[in-house]
Amino acid sequence: MKLNKRSILAVTISMLLAACGSDSEPTVPFPDKPEPLVPAPAEPLLAPIGDVMINATKKELVVTSNTEDDKLVSIEAFNGIRFAEAERFQHSNTVDLTDLVNSDGIVDATSFGDACPQNKSTNFGSGLELEQSEDCLNLNIWRPEGTTEQDEWPVYVFIHGGDFEYGTGANPMIHGDTVVAQGADEGNPFIAVTFNYRLGLLGSNWVKGVDVNGNFGLGDQETLLKWVQENIQNFGGNTGNVTLMGQGSGAMSIALLQQKVTEKKLEDSYFQRAIMQSIPYGFEYKSYNVAKDQASDTDTLRGNSIEQVLEEQKTALDPLQRLESWLLSSIGVEIPTVTPKSDNTPMATLMPYAPYLECSELKGGLLNSSSCKDGMGQAQPSRSNFVVPTVIGVNAQDSDNMSMLPNLTSLVPLIIDLMGDDTGDAEYTAQRMAEWLAIDGNKQLVKQRMHSLANSDEFSAQLELQDLIDALPKSSYEAMTPLFFGLKNQTGSDLLQLTDFYPNDEHEILSAINNMGQYRTIMNDTLFAGPARMKAAESEHATMYYFDHSPSFNVWTHNTGPNGETDIGDLLKSISCITGACNGSELPFVFNKAMKMDGTEVHPSSTDKKLMNEISRSWFDETLFSDANQYNANEDQVLVIDTDGMALSAPNWDKTKNPGKDANLRQGRLTGLENLGLLLNYMPE
Repeated sequence: MKLNKRSILAVTISMLLAACGSDSEPTVPFPDKPEPLVPAPAEPLLAPIGDVMINATKKELVVTSNTEDDKLVSIEAFNGIRFAEAERFQHSNTVDLTDLVNSDGIVDATSFGDACPQNKSTNFGSGLELEQSEDCLNLNIWRPEGTTEQDEWPVYVFIHGGDFEYGTGANPMIHGDTVVAQGADEGNPFIAVTFNYRLGLLGSNWVKGVDVNGNFGLGDQETLLKWVQENIQNFGGNTGNVTLMGQGSGAMSIALLQQKVTEKKLEDSYFQRAIMQSIPYGFEYKSYNVAKDQASDTDTLRGNSIEQVLEEQKTALDPLQRLESWLLSSIGVEIPTVTPKSDNTPMATLMPYAPYLECSELKGGLLNSSSCKDGMGQAQPSRSNFVVPTVIGVNAQDSDNMSMLPNLTSLVPLIIDLMGDDTGDAEYTAQRMAEWLAIDGNKQLVKQRMHSLANSDEFSAQLELQDLIDALPKSSYEAMTPLFFGLKNQTGSDLLQLTDFYPNDEHEILSAINNMGQYRTIMNDTLFAGPARMKAAESEHATMYYFDHSPSFNVWTHNTGPNGETDIGDLLKSISCITGACNGSELPFVFNKAMKMDGTEVHPSSTDKKLMNEISRSWFDETLFSDANQYNANEDQVLVIDTDGMALSAPNWDKTKNPGKDANLRQGRLTGLENLGLLLNYMPE
């Protein structure tokens, strides 16, 4: 139904309803609607914290509930506190609060600090326009009103996502004010912390001769945890009750941090619990040697301006450049000075600034790179166990829009459509596409097609899903699947032999659409749901959840370029997130924030709002980690979050939720794929 037809229908219905009520007054009076609560303006707050006085903010919020009337609750916010300092390509060190005292003898924490440099806009509207600079290692704290250092409230530290390329702890969607106000009002007081860490080239570029490694962003997270241990008790927090939370790349960071604890490279007292949202445990991180081979020249980067660094980063992050690298890497083509080495799969080329696996041996204070020859060194995080009680979970359509997944590989059929050449053979297709993309004019054709779609009325209205499907290129599924896992191993080919994933004839439109559905299922099963379930089963104390609610609003937008222009990667995410529980869909529900990723406010449905009230309370409650919710492989019960709320499923969740067609998958796709050895089989031991 087109928009104009809907408008005519709406007007007609309104006129009929008006006519029906025109002759008589209603026999039952409408109840009086209470006046909406209006929070008082924010007030300055001078708080004694340890040996310093800090200028903070007292803020009043409207707290909603599913069982009680709305109420006003106050919290205290400390924004933009510098927690560390670091020179470019050096690891960060904590900053003492006494070093932040200004000429008035006070530490100012009344405004959010700069965001770390990135190729995205950090303008979140509503007056929150963040500058970007390398002096970006700052944090934000929200605590109940009247908190003192004797209170020792639980502490929740959230690591933001963004593919290790973008993001900030000041994003309005992850502010801790609402959830802290809820907890304080309902007898569950706690403190929430968000923070920044270095991104992109400055966050994970291999550096010759450093004394530890080049994973500087991950190092910033370790520094933050150290700062929390040294300082949070002065804010009223309990250093022995810290829960580390993260979404997407934030969850990936937690997996790496847990691994560091296992390897005794990080203090085991820094956090006591973990919540990992939408973690792709099936992702293969770059090995030390591949990171070394792909590294940009740090001697040059040290002398470059931040604008020059971001320009180099922009080139590497261009979706078509990234896709070209993925294609060449997927078939194992190595052209000196052009194509970097690859590991077992080409996945890391789709998330180029994810941390790489470190080489741990030191000689004379420097890394002994010879110990990393032939793939030796740190293991993949998927091979490590949890070290603390952990909640791990996925969204039903996580893979639909996470940038390393179909977000970029879905450009493959568009390119094949434009170049008009596809035999179905994965290696030939990859070589032809790489050659075609090497021509700048062809890259422009792809960008023009995507920008045309971004500016279409159908996309802007987001009403006619079929129109969007018709506008999108059709599948080249038979080539994409083996290419994603790389032709160095059989994973992709083996998956295509199963009935559930066997290729349909792509000359038929519906069959091509079905192929794309199968591709997304493969991605979700093998990178998200399957590995997460395996890890939960291996752990002594883990809770697994499954977010399966489709919000009434799209959390993604596409005008996210540095100057508000269309970002092709986010455009693909926006399209894939029109329906379903896509990557990031749970964030408004966890933090009870009715907004999109860019800070745009939305108007959630009554069902959405009810779920927001429920989930945001459950997430910050110790019962989430209770024995009753613990995952047991024999029972296979998970916490399901859907339109009906949040509840433990009946036994045999996989068999009930994910029944397969193939004989090997009829007890549940995830169970079948695990039994067939197709989950994580490409990961080195």
